[in-house]
Amino acid sequence: MFGVVCLGAIGGGVLLDLAGDPQPKAQAKTPPKPTIGSRAPLDAAHTSPEDCASCHPRQTAEWKRSVMGHSAKSPLFQALEILIEEQAGRSDTCPGGAGILRNQDPRTACRDPETNIAITGSGGELWCANCHTPRENLGAVLPAWDGLASSSTTRQPLRDLQPPSTTEGIDCGFCHQVHGPVRIGSERAGFYEGNPSWLSTVTGQVFAMRPEDRAGLAGIANSGYSLDPAELLVDAPGRPDAPLVPGGVHRRPSDEARAYLRSSQFCGACHDVRLFGTDAIAGPSRGEHFRRLRNAYTEWANWADLEQRAGREPADCQDCHMSSFPGVCVSGDAPAPVGGEPDISALRRGCPPGTHFESRAPGELPRLRVAAGSGEPRDVSTHYFSGVDIPLTPEFDDHYIDQPELDAAGIPLGGDQRRDLLLGRSFRFELGDPVLVPGGRKLEVPVLLENTGAGHKIPAGFSQEREFWVHLRVTDAAGQLVYEVGRVDRGDEDLRDKLFVAVNVSDRLVDQEGRPLGMFGADVRDGPDVPQWQALDGGGELDPATQFRGRGLINLQNGFLRCVQCIGFIDRAGRCLPRDASQELHRAARFDDAPFDIDTGECKSNLFGAEALFETYFPVGSLDATRGVVKGPDAIIDLRSAPPGVPMSWIYDLQISGFQAPFQIEARLLFRSFPPFLIKAFADYEARQAAAGLRPSGPLVTPEMLDKLEVVEIATHTRTISAP
Repeated sequence: MFGVVCLGAIGGGVLLDLAGDPQPKAQAKTPPKPTIGSRAPLDAAHTSPEDCASCHPRQTAEWKRSVMGHSAKSPLFQALEILIEEQAGRSDTCPGGAGILRNQDPRTACRDPETNIAITGSGGELWCANCHTPRENLGAVLPAWDGLASSSTTRQPLRDLQPPSTTEGIDCGFCHQVHGPVRIGSERAGFYEGNPSWLSTVTGQVFAMRPEDRAGLAGIANSGYSLDPAELLVDAPGRPDAPLVPGGVHRRPSDEARAYLRSSQFCGACHDVRLFGTDAIAGPSRGEHFRRLRNAYTEWANWADLEQRAGREPADCQDCHMSSFPGVCVSGDAPAPVGGEPDISALRRGCPPGTHFESRAPGELPRLRVAAGSGEPRDVSTHYFSGVDIPLTPEFDDHYIDQPELDAAGIPLGGDQRRDLLLGRSFRFELGDPVLVPGGRKLEVPVLLENTGAGHKIPAGFSQEREFWVHLRVTDAAGQLVYEVGRVDRGDEDLRDKLFVAVNVSDRLVDQEGRPLGMFGADVRDGPDVPQWQALDGGGELDPATQFRGRGLINLQNGFLRCVQCIGFIDRAGRCLPRDASQELHRAARFDDAPFDIDTGECKSNLFGAEALFETYFPVGSLDATRGVVKGPDAIIDLRSAPPGVPMSWIYDLQISGFQAPFQIEARLLFRSFPPFLIKAFADYEARQAAAGLRPSGPLVTPEMLDKLEVVEIATHTRTISAP
C-alpha cells in the first residue's frame, strides 16, 4: 500500500492519497517505497504559510487561527507604532516627528538641539518591527525615517511600507529560520543583535537593556533571536551536509535550533519588551536603565527558579501554549454547577453542547501526523499559540473567533472557546465567609483569588491594558441593592473607577518650541468605583501586598506613571491637595510635569516617593488633555497583577444600616482584552490622520473595532448570609 506523499509546497503542489488493497508479502527483499520528490525546494521567496500548507495543513490551519499570525496586522500595534514615530520628539525643527524607533539616516535624522545627537532611531531601530514583523530581518525594505522634511513617504504606517509577505507576522518562514539567540556583542561588530541597548540623546551614553547578558544568557528581550536561512532552505549557504526531509523540500533543523525553538528563551526574545529610558521606580531600586513594558519571560523565569528550588520541574512556555493544555472537550454533558460552590463558567462555555471539559497537563501533546505524508501519528506541538486576546483586525475572520467545533484532538477551533478554556484554568476564585459585624451596621465580604494556572503573572504581556476585575453585587432580604461595584453593561463601556472628562488626540496645541501639548492626555475624575483599598501586608516593589481591606474596584490591570510636582497644597503627610476649586476639576489639575532624568530615573519633584508619580492611561501621551509633551511613561506599574501560586484577598467593608438580612452576595471574575477608551482614542486619532492624507490605506483603528470588545465571565460565586 502506498503512503500519503507530499508533492512539494511550491507552484501548485498537491496531496496524493494513494491507498490500495494490501499487497501480497514479498518473498524477496522488499524494495524501497516509491518516493516523489518536490517540484522545487523551498527558497527565500517561498516560505509563506500557503507554501507550507500542502505538507503541513494542520499546522497552517492552527496558525491562521492564532494571534501570532496577526501580529503584524494588529490595528493597535500599527497605530501605536506610528503614533510614537509621528509625535514623540516632534518640534519646529523636527516637524515630521523623530521616528525614535525607526531606521536612521544621519542626513534626515532629527537631532537633540542641545547635543546634536540623533533622536531618530535612538530608542532602538526597528524596536517594534523586529518582533511584530520579523521578516523585515530576512529582507529589509523599510526606509530610514525622515522627520525633517515637510512631507515624506518614509513617514507611513508599517503596513503601507512593507510587502505582503511581512504582514504574515510570526509565521512558519520566520520561526523555522531561527537558529538561536543573538551573540552578545554582535551589534558592536556591525551585525544584528536586536535592540540590546538605547542611546541617551542628552549625554550620549549607551545603556544596556539585557542584564541577562552578564550571566551569559543571551538574547532575552527586544528581539534577541538570530536568523539563519540554512536552518530551513536547501539553497542557503551553510550546513551543506544537513539532512533533508522526505521529498527534499527543506532541511531538517540543527540540534541547536531545535532546542532553542523548544525553549522559553526563544519566547523571551520577544515576550520581554524593554523600553528606552530609566524607570523612576526600577532604576533606583534595581539599577536598571530601562522600563519593562512587557515582562512575561522574566516573570516565568522567577517562577521557574522557585519551582526548581522546590524540587519540581517547571513548565516551559511551549508546554502551555503549544500543547493540549489547558484541556480538551470530550463526549458527555458537563456536570451541573454545585450550589454554593464557585462556578467556573468559562470552562462550561468553552466546550460545545454534548461535550465537557477535561483538563490536560502542561506539555501533554496530542498524537497527530507531523505532515500530510507522515506515517504513524506521534506527539506533536499545536500551533494555536492560545492566549487571552482575540485580534481586532478585520482580517481575523469572524469564523475564527466563534467556532464551537473541535479539531481531531478535541481542541476547540474558535478563538473565543480556546480563550475561555485557558481563562477557566487560570484562577481559583471564590467568596470567603461573609461576616456580619456585631451591631448590625457593617458587613465584611472577603473575595479570594489565586493565579493557579500560569507560570507568569496574570495579566501578563501588555498588562497595562488587559482588564481582570471583580463585579460584586450585594442585595438584602427585600431585593434592595446594598452595594455594587465593577458593573459594565456592554463591551464598549469603560469601567467606572474613573471618568474620562476629556481625551485629546489633536496635535494643534503646541508649546513655544512646536512640541504637541496634551496629546493622548486625559482629564480624568474619580468614578463611583474608585479603589479605596488599604494594604494589610507587603512592603513595596520587592514585597508587593496581597491582602487588602476597603472598598471599590478590584482590577489586576497594571498602569503607567509620570513624574510630577505639586502646584496645589502639600499637606503634612506629603500629599498634594487642591489649592482651589479649579484644581478639583480633574485628577491632574493640581500637578504639573516635574523634571525627569531619563538617564538615571531621578524624578526631581517637590513630592516624595509614590506621591511624585501620577498615573496616566495611555502608553505614550501627555499629563492631561492640555498640558505636557508627548512621551512614554516615566515608570511602569507591575505590582497589581496576580503572581503564580500566591493567594490574594480583599475584604470589603460595607455599611448595611437600613437593610435587612439575609444578604445575597454574588461575585463575578471578568476579563476584557482592551479598555474601550483606548480604542476610542486611537480611532479618533486615526480618523484625523487619514483625513490629513497620512494613512494611504485608511485609518488603522476604527470605531467598529469596539464591537469586538467582549466582557468575558471567568467564574462566579454566590453566597447568602443570614442574621446571627
